[in-house]
Amino acid sequence: MLVMTLAPWLLAAAAATTDAPVQVRLDLQPAAAEQRLALSLCFKGSGQQVRYRLKVRSSGTAGTGQTTQSGSLTAGESEQCPLRNRLGIAADTAVEAELQWWIDDQEQPPLLERYPPRGGDSDEEPDPDQPQQLA
Repeated sequence: MLVMTLAPWLLAAAAATTDAPVQVRLDLQPAAAEQRLALSLCFKGSGQQVRYRLKVRSSGTAGTGQTTQSGSLTAGESEQCPLRNRLGIAADTAVEAELQWWIDDQEQPPLLERYPPRGGDSDEEPDPDQPQQLA
């Protein structure tokens, strides 16, 4: 009797703790306004706790700069975008965004986005000490 009473509760608890994947989107795109770059970071999931730290580095003839933003959220079924920024850039500016993130305190592979995107030279080996971009 006790097993039959607990069975639905155990099934519900198991479903709630299932490690469903969290979808992450890190974008660096030219904005409609001239010399602007749109940066967005979005998550979608099913109740997981997500922490993130985003480093954005820019360099060009005007100099170099770096900013770090971090936060946490509960990933829900609808996409949440804790970061949506527009960056002013000069024509020769290169921007790199590196995301470190954790799902339920488990570190995930870092994501790296660059603008302008690097050319796909097939002979070039990825640097093992640098974060790799996941498509």
